[in-house]
Amino acid sequence: MKLLAIDDFITRLHDLIRDLGIEADVLLLGTSRTGQIIEGLKMAHMPRQAVFLGFPHPNEPLGELIMEAIVQEAAIRQSPKNQADWYLVPVWDVDGARINQSWWSHTISIERMIDHWYRPAPSQQVEWTFPLHYQDIRFDHPLPETEAVRRLIDLARPELLVSLHNGVFPGAYALVSPHGARLASKIREVFHTHGLNPLRNCPIPYVETLAEGVFGLPYAHLEIDHLRRLDQQDSPVDYDNGGASFDYVDASCLSLVMELPLFEWIEGTMPVFPGGRRDLVARQITWWESLEQDLINAFADPTLLHSDHPLLSSPRYFYRRRKSDLATIKQRLADAFAHDDPPERADLQNYMATLLTVSTQYSQLLRGGGPDMPMAQCSRLELETLANAHLRTVEAGTIINTGRDFIRLLLDDM
Repeated sequence: MKLLAIDDFITRLHDLIRDLGIEADVLLLGTSRTGQIIEGLKMAHMPRQAVFLGFPHPNEPLGELIMEAIVQEAAIRQSPKNQADWYLVPVWDVDGARINQSWWSHTISIERMIDHWYRPAPSQQVEWTFPLHYQDIRFDHPLPETEAVRRLIDLARPELLVSLHNGVFPGAYALVSPHGARLASKIREVFHTHGLNPLRNCPIPYVETLAEGVFGLPYAHLEIDHLRRLDQQDSPVDYDNGGASFDYVDASCLSLVMELPLFEWIEGTMPVFPGGRRDLVARQITWWESLEQDLINAFADPTLLHSDHPLLSSPRYFYRRRKSDLATIKQRLADAFAHDDPPERADLQNYMATLLTVSTQYSQLLRGGGPDMPMAQCSRLELETLANAHLRTVEAGTIINTGRDFIRLLLDDM
């Protein structure tokens, strides 16, 4: 699979709207921190008041394909009898997406992904800096990109908010607001219809499971409460960002986060690991502990610790959150650690996700001016070997069709 560079994607979307004869207005929603235009598209005469957010995280490009499906659906549903508007934000984090585009505008591979990966700390992410007041946590300084979409939400007052995310490894899932729970079984069926295996266990430990591959939204207050439960010493909670778009919208809005995978398993392959699940979990924890120690060593340099290089914000976040992150990981892996049966694919997926997180943190640290750590090449090589042997990219058509069926389900069942 190869996706489009940002400028080519915007051009493609405009051409598609023109070719399909869709009535649409281009909106200037705001400008990014580097002065890039944040563009919106308004489509009148639609059946439901809706906002669709592309690139809520800068390293999640499958929204390009789903945004194309949304435009195609708009061509079918636009009618003078309809009184609502659709608002599309094709590239919300335009600065971050441009940094990442080098790995998806060529044939996508784990190698290119690690080399060009950029995902900043939550406090520097457009999706996680909405105003937030919860208990003693107060966040009142949204990023310019966040403020642009906040104004759009205030204007649109959506009945439906869809945020277009993606994962890397096999396993599709969706996160929905409470009154979307009634759609859980139908969402699961959409995954099965298109050959996407629903994720059994959500990687977010504090959300509700509604069905296989369908979970509750990770509201900010749930994460804060979770962090407080992990801390046995009653110290201040390590939470320095704001809420998400689904925290900000009115409670009556149906919110959905779509998480489709970049990669799927190559059938008939399963690596052989010495030992059982317990040994694989122990290896995961060792990788996390190695990263933790390397970050402690790297950020002992005050120049690096206080650098404003954008590539350092995520490694520095992991450094500052290392205790709570490791506690969360150990809690999530506790069940697998209690069993010594042979690893399953879900265990392998968790292990590869750990290798990706570790490898991309090392990559950003090095590219941001930090030291080249010996463990960086070890984690990268192991991940590349596993991925090349057992993974292939999902077909673009599968993503487009799944996204289209999601949108139809949400619109027709509201």
